[in-house]
Amino acid sequence: MSHVRIRCTGLIIEKNSILLVEYDDNGIHYNLPGGGLETGETIVEGVAREVFEETTADVEVGPLALIYEFPPHKQSGDYDENTKHGLHLIFECTLKNGSIPKLPEYPDLYQTGVKWIPIEELDSILLLPNIIQQIKNYIDNRRNIELIEDYQLEKLFKK
Repeated sequence: MSHVRIRCTGLIIEKNSILLVEYDDNGIHYNLPGGGLETGETIVEGVAREVFEETTADVEVGPLALIYEFPPHKQSGDYDENTKHGLHLIFECTLKNGSIPKLPEYPDLYQTGVKWIPIEELDSILLLPNIIQQIKNYIDNRRNIELIEDYQLEKLFKK
C-alpha cells in the first residue's frame, strides 16, 4: 500500500466559468471534481470516472494542467500522522457533446451542488485546496504538462 494517495481531478472551463462541486460541511466550500485513483485504472480513466461520479458529466480528458502536492508532515502546526500524503493530478477536460453536469442521484456526503463559477468570481468563494491563483495562471498561459503513458509507447527490443 502506497503512502501517497493519488487524486485524479478534472478542470473544466467553459464560457469563462469553471465547473466546481459544492459542499456544505461547516460552511460552503468548493472542490474541483475528482477523487482517488482505483486499482486497475489509468490516471486518465480515473479522472473521467471521478468527474462522472461527482457531476454526471462525460468528459474528454485532455492535458495535465497542474499538480498539487499535500505533504502533511510539511504543514505548519500539528498534523494528524494518519493523514495521507496526497498528490492531485489536475487535467483539463472538456464536456462531451450533450453532457450536462448536475448533482448525481446519490451524491457524496455533504455534496450539495454542481455549479459553474465565473472565473472573475473565484476570489469570492472558498476553493479547497486554495489553488485559485494557479488556476488563473493556467488559464492565462495554458502551459500543459505532457502525460507519458508507458503502455502507449513504442516498445524497444534488443536484437
